[in-house]
Amino acid sequence: MRRVMSNTSLSPELVKLTTELANAVAQSQKVVSARARIGLFYQNPEATDLFRKVNEYGEKLRNKHMEGMPPSEEEISTFDGLRQDVIDNPICKGFLEARQELDEMLNIVHQYLCIAIEKGCAPTDEEVADSMNQQVSCSCGGGCSGNCDDCESDCKNHGEGEHECKCGHGDGECCGGHGEGHECKCGGHGHGDGECCGGHGEGHECKCGKH
Repeated sequence: MRRVMSNTSLSPELVKLTTELANAVAQSQKVVSARARIGLFYQNPEATDLFRKVNEYGEKLRNKHMEGMPPSEEEISTFDGLRQDVIDNPICKGFLEARQELDEMLNIVHQYLCIAIEKGCAPTDEEVADSMNQQVSCSCGGGCSGNCDDCESDCKNHGEGEHECKCGHGDGECCGGHGEGHECKCGGHGHGDGECCGGHGEGHECKCGKH
């Protein structure tokens, strides 16, 4: 018989409210639409194959870089072509946009909850917006809460330490320094720590501990 473990960290009232929130989010039109686009991607062999190719080639270049052999101009050009194929494919583009929308939604909900716990009451929209703006401009390990003035590491120069950085680049760009400790979020490409597709397509967010 399956045993169901209760969540002792939440009171029955919080479980009820959390469940209601989860259902409201899951049933929202934005989430339903995003899930539909993600489903179309996984049902389309051409689109998934494009992602597989760009991921495999990006992994090849990453491994080569880790071994101290920078990729050649020809290899970079080949990868750029594969990446462009992904961006130009409407199913792939819809998948990337959907994953980015869901990530942004989860981040907003997370900010509301974190600020509420810190303040002891629900935050205003302005407080959440300010918090997220700080998070975008600079997010440093060591508990500076997105405020570079309070951060022990050098945010502008990306000093060593548990520094989290978007490298000063816009969406779809990265410093390319993929050393150890690099964490890559490539619109749902499924890489782990130290891995990156190298493609930095739309929705890419780069966190480089070292450049």
